[in-house]
Amino acid sequence: MDALQDQAFAFGDFVLVPKERLLLCDGEPVPLTGKAFDLLVVLVRHSGHLVTKDELLQEVWPNTFVQETNLTVNISALRKVLGRGDNGNGIIQTVPGRGYRLVAPVVAREAAPASILRVESADNDLDAAPNSQPVAPIGAARHLGGVTHRGWAILAAAVVCVAIGAIALWRAQPENTNVPFGSVAVLPFASDSSGNNYLADGLTEAILNGLVQLQSLRVAPRASAFRFKGSAVGPKDAGLELGVAAVVTATISQQGTDLRIQVDLVDVALDSQIWGARYQGDVSELVHLQTRILQDLPRALRFPLSDQETRRIARPVTDDADAYRAYLQGRHEWGQRSEAALKRAIERFRHAVAIDPEFAAAYSGLADSYSILGYLSYLSPAETFPEAKRHATKALELDATLAEAHASLGFVKLYFEWDWVGAETAFQRAIALDPNHAASHQWYSIYLLAAGRPTEAFREIQFAQQRDPVSLPVNTDLGFYYYYTGQYEEAVKQLNFVLEMNPDFPPAHLWLGRAYQELGKFDEALSAFHRVEDRVRDWPVSIAARGFVAGAAGRPTLALQALTELEQLSSRRFVTSYGIALIHAGLGQDDEAFASLNKAFDERSNWLVWLRLDPRWNALRPDPRFTELVSRMRFPP
Repeated sequence: MDALQDQAFAFGDFVLVPKERLLLCDGEPVPLTGKAFDLLVVLVRHSGHLVTKDELLQEVWPNTFVQETNLTVNISALRKVLGRGDNGNGIIQTVPGRGYRLVAPVVAREAAPASILRVESADNDLDAAPNSQPVAPIGAARHLGGVTHRGWAILAAAVVCVAIGAIALWRAQPENTNVPFGSVAVLPFASDSSGNNYLADGLTEAILNGLVQLQSLRVAPRASAFRFKGSAVGPKDAGLELGVAAVVTATISQQGTDLRIQVDLVDVALDSQIWGARYQGDVSELVHLQTRILQDLPRALRFPLSDQETRRIARPVTDDADAYRAYLQGRHEWGQRSEAALKRAIERFRHAVAIDPEFAAAYSGLADSYSILGYLSYLSPAETFPEAKRHATKALELDATLAEAHASLGFVKLYFEWDWVGAETAFQRAIALDPNHAASHQWYSIYLLAAGRPTEAFREIQFAQQRDPVSLPVNTDLGFYYYYTGQYEEAVKQLNFVLEMNPDFPPAHLWLGRAYQELGKFDEALSAFHRVEDRVRDWPVSIAARGFVAGAAGRPTLALQALTELEQLSSRRFVTSYGIALIHAGLGQDDEAFASLNKAFDERSNWLVWLRLDPRWNALRPDPRFTELVSRMRFPP
């Protein structure tokens, strides 16, 4: 293998340089996934001879169990790149039932010196890492001709072109060029088409999640960075607002199946672009392109990574491009949080796991989608939380290190199983695996608050807010914390702060209304609930909140109207009995309220975890029936 690594191999218009992991055609680098490249190297090494399927699997996927379909998919990809015309049909020959043979004549020569092949800058050593390619112009392969002697001229010309392109894109570095950037923000990728928004958002999140794994690098949280989606704010101003030293921007364009991603890195202090690269390939190579970006960015940020770290942060969640696109579409829908969008997310995640049954992150996406459908009472707990648990468990069977799946499991144990010990264990495991995952701290804070540990809860929600200072859900949950600890004025201030960031965020209006009602500001409370319903129609949670405050304010007609709305709504969709119980409580109808609360218990309503803290039940607390219901919840002491 060492001798092979020091050689280059010409066949037709192609030149293969294993040491540099380059395949050139007419002087242009040809896009190949990592495994397809490794496969080609093995076939070239044994050119003219049969290589069995078992030998190929052992060479390309050593010590790993993979299905034979992985081999056939990569052979197909190679044939597509090498050409399928008159000169292409026989390049890779199939030996039925045995394996494959590269039949094109191959000529081996000594490779050009590394000093020529490797592109270096006098101001930095960012290219010193293996496979570093700050410029990624990937051209489509031409049709294959016969063996030519001009392949060596092609290699030399390509090296010169790549070097010139790299020098053109790398900008002058400051004198402290070896000092890593301590913080970075990945701004939402721009797209040339609204139909690719899911792709732009998904790639942004994937790159961000990869960089987060660098322990000494502070990465601006997703919610903070996504505030700049579609904004005219430039990288420097965004970086200053987010308090980071560097900003990553990117633009995605697609023509047919050709995908181009231009990625740039801006030094905030200098207000200058210091690195840029273009990644181009077929849309089927999306996963490979993302991997290359994640391999290049740490070097651009001046982070010296070991080979193990490079593999870890760039490890793809799936090798299948179609499954990955479906996953990105699912996450895009999940982020909308509406009932219809969550159901569409489930469809996309299901499609992803149908294509790739080993896709752990897609199972976690299914768990999250079902959990939120149940939590927001769009569907019944029985329809959603068991499904969420099943998919979270499957995700962890496939990848026990997936922090988000542990957090999803904790969510189910808290809100459906009422397994207080199990929920805390799951949240703590998620945080141990990914200490920077703001949502895990956010959900753990919710658990601690419901469990009667407000001091610890405040610490966790504060940490989540520090990690994601402009996150709408995190900041809303800080208001939620103030509400459940009886700090209603603070809750109003915090929730109004959220609405200054985004006046169309329904949960903030909901909790603001509840804070106003505890302050006796019933008109303001009703106005807040109406604003929720202007944005989310037929949501039982907001209708119930409106009905309770109307009853508590001495407006029984309005309360009964809300009760009628829920009863009519229940004929076509799930309506939580917890909400019906609230309206009866607001009207002073205690027997009816307890009857509905018992139904809510049988439904395993997630809202019951707040039974001890929800001030709307204060009038019922002296009743022994309330004490008995609290004991059935088995809250921690």
